[in-house]
Amino acid sequence: MVQAVIAGIGDSKIGRVPDMTRMQMTIDAALKALDDAGLTVQDVDGLILHPAFHMSPRYHIIVAETLGIYVKTLADTTMMGGASYGAALERAKFAVESGLCKNILIVGGEKLATGHQSGSAMMAAAGAHNLDYEYPFAATVPSYYALLAQRYFHEYGADESDLAQIAVATRKHAARNPTATYQDPITVDDVLNSPIISTPLHRLDCSLVSDGASAYVISARGASKDPKREIEFLGIGQAQSYYHMGQLAEGDGHGHDLVHTVLDVAAERAYSQAGLGPSDIDLVTLYDSFTITVAVQLENLGFCGPGEAGQFVAAGNVDPGGALPMNPHGGMLSNAHPGASAGMLCITEAVRQLRGEATGRQERAEVALATSVSAIASNFSVTILGASIA
Repeated sequence: MVQAVIAGIGDSKIGRVPDMTRMQMTIDAALKALDDAGLTVQDVDGLILHPAFHMSPRYHIIVAETLGIYVKTLADTTMMGGASYGAALERAKFAVESGLCKNILIVGGEKLATGHQSGSAMMAAAGAHNLDYEYPFAATVPSYYALLAQRYFHEYGADESDLAQIAVATRKHAARNPTATYQDPITVDDVLNSPIISTPLHRLDCSLVSDGASAYVISARGASKDPKREIEFLGIGQAQSYYHMGQLAEGDGHGHDLVHTVLDVAAERAYSQAGLGPSDIDLVTLYDSFTITVAVQLENLGFCGPGEAGQFVAAGNVDPGGALPMNPHGGMLSNAHPGASAGMLCITEAVRQLRGEATGRQERAEVALATSVSAIASNFSVTILGASIA
């Protein structure tokens, strides 16, 4: 039986990259991932990506053409925002294990910091839920997450300092990553004194706006230049709920709503496949678009109880060397957030950690859990990865 693995990974420059186009960053990350796997462009017969914002829906074909990949048995886009690349992993795994493809390249990149359509205005247009009834009244991405935070506070009696703990912990990790955008330590007071973006979220509760690209190669076990560096899929799960905030907040009447997300469904699928539970996870790389995103995930993934995320983080559990190190690269809050491809950095970091190649920030990890999230709190992917036993 064919077993799919992550055979190679690659990242372009991350942060502000005015000297490279979106395509140049994308190609750079792709070639680095192929080189890491010991493969060439000619070995690739599958390609999956998320089109850059406001790009052609055929962008995947253009990327393949630029790379020189002529014949493909799978070439497609995954249009799910931040959750795209977790979903792409599951699809690539199935394609390799079914025999459809031998080597699948998953790649994506954005220029949100220095591109022609950069910054919050573009993200608002791309991310607003209802363009007819919500966007005209200034409903932007941060304001939706602010509504999630307000509901979370109402539900559990938490406050802004609980979320601030998450930003502080993330920066501790970023301080050990020389390529992170922000590396200086911060305190809870620093977070609370940073400007309000959308009440109750402060600037330091919000992810960065960055340029960058990332890639990984999914192949059959043993296809890479060094099988000992191949990373195994232990479990993958997805779950989606509603999209519009009003319906999402109303819930399904069976325990799911705005703060009790369907992430638990995705997680249960991944845990079940892996034969593992939350206590078996050594390290997490969570999609931290906002601090509230992290709080909800820590709880819905079963790492702490409802409303306990702030206390869990404040106790040092997710710090470097903690019981559950979180986002050793610094996450989107401190490292970089290059659009939808930001979730790919969660995967590449997990791979480096499991390989023992995260120089200067290495944690002890044999099992890592990574998430990708989009549509505020309604679209989730959970991937559990394991170090190679080859």
